[in-house]
Amino acid sequence: MKIQITKDFLSGALFGAIGLGTIIFAQSYKLGTPGNMGPGYFPIILGVIMTLIGVTMLVRSTLKPEMLDHVASWEIRPLIFILASVLLFSLLIDSAGLIVAVIVLVLSSRLGGREGGLLELVLMVVVLTLIAVGIFVYGLNIPLKLRPW
Repeated sequence: MKIQITKDFLSGALFGAIGLGTIIFAQSYKLGTPGNMGPGYFPIILGVIMTLIGVTMLVRSTLKPEMLDHVASWEIRPLIFILASVLLFSLLIDSAGLIVAVIVLVLSSRLGGREGGLLELVLMVVVLTLIAVGIFVYGLNIPLKLRPW
């Protein structure tokens, strides 16, 4: 049986790798019991779930590859801009604050795509910034700096 590289195959491999990596790294934490969960309990359970999803996607993609989308070409531009936007966010969150970091995240990740207009971008910046501030600062009470001053 020849394995065809489809989008589901690559997604399954990514889910499986992240899940296994999470399980391996979480081994250094105390697991605990279901009644008294330790710091490693949730990451290990999450890693197991992600690995199972990955294996399921891999099996499905190898059994019926003709029904799935094949990978036509590798798009490097979105990969570079998405990774750069996450890196910029992590560098800016402490020094510039949550609002600036989210704005830079959305604007820089938008450079990876080719569709969408200016109004859509402005709405995305405003809505995602409000959601991030609402969830993390007011909902979860995480003491994040909101702005650089």
